[in-house]
Amino acid sequence: MLLIYGSYGYTGRLVVEECERRGVDVVVAGRDTEKVEKQAERWGYEGRVFSLDGAEEGVEGADSVLNCAGPFSKTHGALVDACLEEGADYLDITGEVDVFESIACRDGEARDADVTLVPGVGFDVVPSDCLAAYLADGVEESSYLALALRSLPNVSPGTARTVVESLGKNGVVRRDGELQEVPPAWKTRHADFGDGRGKVEVTTMPLGDVVTAYRSTGIENIECYVDLPRPARLLARTSRYTAPLLRAKPTQSLLKTIADAVAEGPDEKERVEETGNVWGEVRGKDDETKIARLRTPEPYALTARTATAALERVDEAASGYQTPATAFGADFIVEFEGVEREDVEVGAEVEVDM
Repeated sequence: MLLIYGSYGYTGRLVVEECERRGVDVVVAGRDTEKVEKQAERWGYEGRVFSLDGAEEGVEGADSVLNCAGPFSKTHGALVDACLEEGADYLDITGEVDVFESIACRDGEARDADVTLVPGVGFDVVPSDCLAAYLADGVEESSYLALALRSLPNVSPGTARTVVESLGKNGVVRRDGELQEVPPAWKTRHADFGDGRGKVEVTTMPLGDVVTAYRSTGIENIECYVDLPRPARLLARTSRYTAPLLRAKPTQSLLKTIADAVAEGPDEKERVEETGNVWGEVRGKDDETKIARLRTPEPYALTARTATAALERVDEAASGYQTPATAFGADFIVEFEGVEREDVEVGAEVEVDM
């Protein structure tokens, strides 16, 4: 039995629709009785209503659980506990560094329980993790990895709430194998996403790849960047000085209320027409450098496809903590229609700044 928790949220709904399209039988679940029952009736699926306090009973009988209820900092702990107790594999669509690190630390428990833990089976981090593994495989003694994403023009309420929670926090990179905090918007460089704009300035952001790519590739120095609009980049930099205010509970509460009211996520037309872009660079022995990039379907549309495929195939993966690339291989991402991977000629684009 495959169970989707948070099935009626923005991304959860897309995953359920993809499951129905592909003929995958799932159980829809969450804590809102009316929403679960309405969704179950619409798609002809079984529905389960339970809160995180009752997660162990809620996942009883499940072979695999996909958590679509963010922010995942609030939901992953109880569901991972329940899955380990019940012997069910756990997946989610998080992009949060702390969540990845927390779940990775439970690798031993998962192996002992013969359970597979695969957080981040959406965008981000499926494309970036697979791209990192692909690049690392082509460079001898890889020692440095940079990844960059094109920013999303429209985000879901769940993503918006996660962004609000990150306000006022430091960035994170990996240095010599260890996670290291850096100031918000600490560094910039340039990347060419192959979308016709040429090289654009990208800014360091604390993406989950500082955890996942490290475990997928073994590379000890990792930086993650996002192509932020100039106002967002300036806001990130000024947050160094306004952090106490941004982290205060009243501010967080107000901003989350605004996020819930304003963020809607891409509509159907945008999910069909928009694209996602990922760029990566690996350096290794004797300054050998390899650069590649991915063009994907719109990120939320891609997430529905990758999460559904991962939920179907997780029983093929080894037990313990896995990343998308270690669970399903570096070529997992190129199996999806509309994904193009391209090697980039190394030349003036390379920026040596370690």
